Amino acid sequence: MHPRWLGMAGVLVVVSTAGCAYGIKSTSDHNPQVDFSTYSTFFVLKGNSSGDSLIDARLNTDVTSALFAKGWVEMPQGEGRAAVVVNTATDAEHSYDAFYDGWGGWHWQWNGFSSPSKFIEDYKVGTVVVTIFDANSKQPLWRGFAEDAVSDRPNQIEKVHDAAITRMFATFPGAETMH
Repeated sequence: MHPRWLGMAGVLVVVSTAGCAYGIKSTSDHNPQVDFSTYSTFFVLKGNSSGDSLIDARLNTDVTSALFAKGWVEMPQGEGRAAVVVNTATDAEHSYDAFYDGWGGWHWQWNGFSSPSKFIEDYKVGTVVVTIFDANSKQPLWRGFAEDAVSDRPNQIEKVHDAAITRMFATFPGAETMH
């Protein structure tokens, strides 16, 4: 193939990859009364699975990396100050109620801290929803979601996850900024 055509093909791949990440809708909200500087340790609790253990592991890694970038440190379950739950909306489980049904004691109901209309309660399949709770009070501190974060295109999975989680945590109220 002629070098000029190879260059054009490379540009098309970059543009199509960026285009996939560009369409991801992401937002977050947090309790403005919480002093996030008092939180620096967390543990991850199992959320609603995407149905693919590799995707779930990658999402958990991406969320953990986003928190590391904010200066937080992961601890063994039950030892951190915050509990982080990563849920993926599926055909069977796609509402916020369904994610936390049977979680006795966890006050998963969302008060819509900054804008009650900012969050929906029934998510499109493929949406990733991350909730961070105070581990002691079990009260929600922060919630973010990214639509279309779970791609069914194998060659796009890592880039889509990275872009979705990066956007979700872009305004996370931490001391550090994401790299």
